[in-house]
Amino acid sequence: MVIGLAPTGAIELSSFWDLLLNQWALWQYAHTMIGAVQTGCFVMAGVGAFYLLTKRDAFYGRTFVRAGVLVGAIAALLQLFPTGDVQGKLVAYNQQPTLAAMEGLFESQEGAPLAILGQPDVEKRKLDNPLEVPEMLSFLTYRQWRAHVKGLSDFPQAEWPDQIPLLYYSYHVMVGLGTIFIAVMVLASLLLWRGKLYGSRGMLWTLMVCVPFPYIANTAGWMTAELGRQPWLIYGLMRTTSGVSPRVAAGNAWFTLIGFMGMYTVLGILWLFLIYREIELGPEPGEHLQKDDAAVLAAD
Repeated sequence: MVIGLAPTGAIELSSFWDLLLNQWALWQYAHTMIGAVQTGCFVMAGVGAFYLLTKRDAFYGRTFVRAGVLVGAIAALLQLFPTGDVQGKLVAYNQQPTLAAMEGLFESQEGAPLAILGQPDVEKRKLDNPLEVPEMLSFLTYRQWRAHVKGLSDFPQAEWPDQIPLLYYSYHVMVGLGTIFIAVMVLASLLLWRGKLYGSRGMLWTLMVCVPFPYIANTAGWMTAELGRQPWLIYGLMRTTSGVSPRVAAGNAWFTLIGFMGMYTVLGILWLFLIYREIELGPEPGEHLQKDDAAVLAAD
């Protein structure tokens, strides 16, 4: 174990490098960084689409769209496999109540279905209005169509995540948007390969409209991870309620939280203003295409 109990009863770190290089950290880091790349790709492709739709800076528009779509298609696929797939398996083997809550699975099943849509009713312990793919959850988690998947009813309610509906919806927003990203980027890549992307107003509009959604997907993924580990601060060892410091007053915590919220709000507004201004201004005025640039434009 990376973390354990000392003879005195204190929780201590047994190996810093085991903590830094454990499989959770490596796969989560890869998944998060690829999510950042995917966000950048949608922003670049969206800006390029804006230039092409407004018939300005066509060379730069084509360059932005081409780079964003080609790298974005690879990033979208890597988000699904292997990084997303391996993390799903880690949750299935190490945080089974979390998996059940993410999928709205209240009763254990052999050949458990994958919930596409539905509303978890915690009081009645069921998923309302479900749209499910039969046996798919068993296959995705254990690679067997009839594998036994434990539901929440198999675990003490004290070990359930605290906010099951929010966890369920966050997870499904993340996965749903990730699926849309794959579809958009793969279709755009096919149109690029066939030489029809730059003239396809529908796909250019789609790329431009999709710009905010990777930010939403990244936030939903972070919420899934943080809500899923509850009620544990150190999973299976220390509960979140035990992590409160008796030396820090509630007022201090609120002051820090509100301060950070205010700071990030100001930074966010400033960031949006600067990005809008740069996109509106476009490339440097008076900049001329070089011979190599002109050749690329002619080839496109």
